[in-house]
Amino acid sequence: MRFEILVEGQADQTMLSILMERILGPFEQPHRWYFHKHRGIGKIQEDPTQPPNKHDPTLLHNLPSKLRAYGKDMGENEAVVVLVDLDDRPDCRVFKSELTKLLNTCPKPPQTLLRIATEETEAWFFGDKKALLAAYPEANTQVIDHYVQDSQCGTWEKLADAIYPGGSASLIALGKRSPRVMEQKRVWAKKIAPEMNVERNQSPSFRQFRDGLRRFIGGKKKGGVHDRS
Repeated sequence: MRFEILVEGQADQTMLSILMERILGPFEQPHRWYFHKHRGIGKIQEDPTQPPNKHDPTLLHNLPSKLRAYGKDMGENEAVVVLVDLDDRPDCRVFKSELTKLLNTCPKPPQTLLRIATEETEAWFFGDKKALLAAYPEANTQVIDHYVQDSQCGTWEKLADAIYPGGSASLIALGKRSPRVMEQKRVWAKKIAPEMNVERNQSPSFRQFRDGLRRFIGGKKKGGVHDRS
């Protein structure tokens, strides 16, 4: 099976480039995956049937046109995987429904797995506290122990409070979308992901991502959203 994986940015790509073999096995034995990073999540166009603005590199802005393009060319052994953060959206199911409806704009929908990290993919690091502490043995365990898994609480800020000198305040002062903040998130992914055990992770949204991929290769179907959760 070949997977085209669409992510918001470099930190997600860095993390998944390490974890995918632990989920599906060694690359090309027999499955393959390729990453396509964007510059943030962005927003779905009011009219998703229209061509995207070439000056907008965000994921959701370009997702409808990408799904249509993939649908034209993909075979039954190929699929699109879309991973986005829930962020501050109040209802994961509503957001999932909005994403699913984009497939209706495709004359031929590609096989698609839609997954939402709750609240952010940094929640997946909290889902494996042993990995987090192995990567950052001097971490603030009080912050880690008080984190409520997959809660909407400012997840990356909580992670920064646990492992970054000066905590989240020192990074927020740079601006939440500052290149230095984005680079720090990539560094966290590079250090923590190698320590992670995908079988013990306690994040429900990570488990849905993991299990969705595994169900996909275990029971392929043609067209539409491959999703049983």
